[in-house]
Amino acid sequence: MRLALLAAALLAAPDAPRFAPSQAPAALRRGLTRAEAAIRAAACDAERRFGEGDPDANAAHCDGARSPSGVEVGRTSARLRNPRNAPPGWAKAYVADTEGKKASEVQPAAFDLGDRIGVLQPIEIRKRCLACHAERSEIESSTREWLERSYPSDRSFGYALGDLRGFWWAEAAK
Repeated sequence: MRLALLAAALLAAPDAPRFAPSQAPAALRRGLTRAEAAIRAAACDAERRFGEGDPDANAAHCDGARSPSGVEVGRTSARLRNPRNAPPGWAKAYVADTEGKKASEVQPAAFDLGDRIGVLQPIEIRKRCLACHAERSEIESSTREWLERSYPSDRSFGYALGDLRGFWWAEAAK
């Protein structure tokens, strides 16, 4: 199933109609809701793993967060750490066009992919993120050494607070 979805995403026209999620046509709403729920669940899982932010606020935001079945979800960036996280075909141009911006300058986007919807939600660099994504020289040596061994082609260094780190993406049937 994952391979079929990936192949379909790669074949999707790079100029698929794009909307702000709040402006998406009615025909995309069901899939949009499912894609946003999957992103929320994945982001909550990451926040629990990495201990980001205010635990009480996160608990309220993440209470009941569950990923619906049949929705593909992942993270991507123009500056990848893990090459397996390359953007889906429909997202490549948007991801590339937003590189180097502050997260506050980038809006979420929904893409009409025909029988599916693709959704991108920006990821902002926060204080906790800098433990692994700051300038190389600012990262604790043991962490830096592990990252260099684990991801020899890592391009995800050099971020500052508020930078756009990348995106959560999801694909769901309409």
